[in-house]
Amino acid sequence: MRVFNAKVGNSYAASECMFLSSMCREGWLHVNADWAAFEPVDADYRPVAPGEQSHTVLISNLANRVQPILRYDLGDSVLQRPDPCPCGNPLPAIRVQGRSADVLTFRTSSGDVRLPPLALTQRIEAVRGITLFQLAQTAPATLEMRLQIAPTASADTVWREAEAGLRKVLAEHGLENVVVERGGKPPEQGRGGKFREVIPLSA
Repeated sequence: MRVFNAKVGNSYAASECMFLSSMCREGWLHVNADWAAFEPVDADYRPVAPGEQSHTVLISNLANRVQPILRYDLGDSVLQRPDPCPCGNPLPAIRVQGRSADVLTFRTSSGDVRLPPLALTQRIEAVRGITLFQLAQTAPATLEMRLQIAPTASADTVWREAEAGLRKVLAEHGLENVVVERGGKPPEQGRGGKFREVIPLSA
């Protein structure tokens, strides 16, 4: 920053809408509402008022004419500023909490252990033969691993490798007691049509 004499800012975007927002001098993220429709909603997809933390947010990419994306559920919790931003930008100003709902919480004798999705999914993603996967916390100390496996791969071999990788991560965090079950069904889509790789017990 000092070397190039440049200002460093933040932005919030997604693969479905790369130009979603930009940061102002006040530290707020302004949604490019002329290019994208941005709807903070609750768990039942009802609009939440500015100033209220949303459960998720729906976006519609208004500039993508090749592959229209309408009311796509990003899964992020956001807060929209209820008053005009002091920077003078009239576009909606937001703060993003992120996908905290995807964090898994396990109770242990020494306290709660919280694991973000990336810590759990990296080892599974590295296994060859998996085309889609999902981890669902079905009980406080139980994870169900649902795998979609390529037709050319050995289902049992892929399962063993994925299970070993997941158990290694759990052991690194003192969670050897967590039960890993083999899911009998493929990964499930959410109501918004999105596949969530990690589904906490509360969901």
